Amino acid sequence: MKQSILSFIQKHQLLQEGSKIIVGVSGGSDSMALLHFLKDLQEKWSLEVIALTIDHQLRGEDSTADQKFVKQWCLQSDLKCIAHQVDVGEYQRQNQVSEELAARRLRYDIYAAEMKKQGADYIALGHHGDDQVETLFMRLTRVATSNAFEGIPVKRSFANGQLIRPFLCVNKQMILHYVKENEIPFREDQTNKDNRFTRNYYRNEIIPLLKKNNERLFVTAQRLSETLGEDEKYLAEQARKMVEEVIERDTNSTKISFVNQAFIERPHALQRRAYHLILNYLYDTLPKDLSHIHEEKFFALIERQEGNTYIDFPLSLRVENSYGKIHLYFSNQLPRQFAFHLPLQVPDRVELPDGAQITSELVDAKTDKISRNNIIIPIDSVALPLHIRTRKPGDRMTWDGLKGTKKLKDIWIDAKIPANERDKWPIVTDDNDKIIWLIGLRKAFGSNQFCQGREQIKLSYHKGTI
Repeated sequence: MKQSILSFIQKHQLLQEGSKIIVGVSGGSDSMALLHFLKDLQEKWSLEVIALTIDHQLRGEDSTADQKFVKQWCLQSDLKCIAHQVDVGEYQRQNQVSEELAARRLRYDIYAAEMKKQGADYIALGHHGDDQVETLFMRLTRVATSNAFEGIPVKRSFANGQLIRPFLCVNKQMILHYVKENEIPFREDQTNKDNRFTRNYYRNEIIPLLKKNNERLFVTAQRLSETLGEDEKYLAEQARKMVEEVIERDTNSTKISFVNQAFIERPHALQRRAYHLILNYLYDTLPKDLSHIHEEKFFALIERQEGNTYIDFPLSLRVENSYGKIHLYFSNQLPRQFAFHLPLQVPDRVELPDGAQITSELVDAKTDKISRNNIIIPIDSVALPLHIRTRKPGDRMTWDGLKGTKKLKDIWIDAKIPANERDKWPIVTDDNDKIIWLIGLRKAFGSNQFCQGREQIKLSYHKGTI
């Protein structure tokens, strides 16, 4: 067993000589074996080994006795031991999480704090190959994504160093043989027999059935975890590059936009990962009620090329498809009121809320520079003063060649203007609320209505978002 673990450590570059390493020790066979194994390497590898034991206060006197046992063994073995107590029950009540999750969070918080405090390079945990098997099959029943089968990582960045698991290459039976051979004492946790805990149910009921067909299932599981991990690492990097190339983010990363065609032309394996990356950018913590249903709706939405439509995700995240341009933003963070109403005298210069400006002036000769950003109005055809405002329910307008009137909503739809831009679109009216100019889109007066000798008003729109 020792040689297998050393080969595994070298293969994955888990340890370097001269390092300081903290070992998470519960007092059970796995963690005591790991502590003993690393203590044996201490002199040869110039390691500084520190035991860290945590009393979760879940089993009364038993858990207190476990911690006392670890401290006593370390004292006899001339090893430094750090002991902590945490109140899992109180954390569970305050955060409304399971006992298992509460214990894990508190435990890992202490791991991180002690790594920084001690200046340690590594924290080593005693997870073994059978734990890997349990994890993979537990995830098989709950998760439908391939990255779930990466399983328990051999090593990962953690706090100021790395978290490592040197025993993933051996199984429980091999560990028990090791502790017996080396006369290593350990304590049994009776809760490991309680099948009300999900992992215990798999450990005690499901995995033994699988082992009947393959005693070395832990080896298969570890190889599967490693190969899928390598594949996932490559795909994740390609998805990251895709996101950088395709999406636009605002400075606060609270809104993301992209052209749907640029997104859906990529391989679907990258699209799925890019989708999850985008959610991780937007959410501080992924909501519990975010599910595969949202993913299905997302991909159905981005396939549309026409019209405006949207779907709502948890915590007010909105995904909007506006004529093939996708926008993701938190609807509860948008300004609630875009409406404005500003008078426009002649001559005058008015600044709009977005920084754009509209100028008005009197002219008596036709200009050759008529464009979508200016309009000439016969002064005797409108009631002054003029007004600049945003839309109101029922707004309609007419223009040369149109029989009757047309809703502004229909004009915006025809021009494929995103729905989230319409509430702040500037509209010029006269004093009778007749719409004269839907800026950048429609003018009530055409050039054929200009007559030499009639006094004219020229309105110009200067540099805005339209």
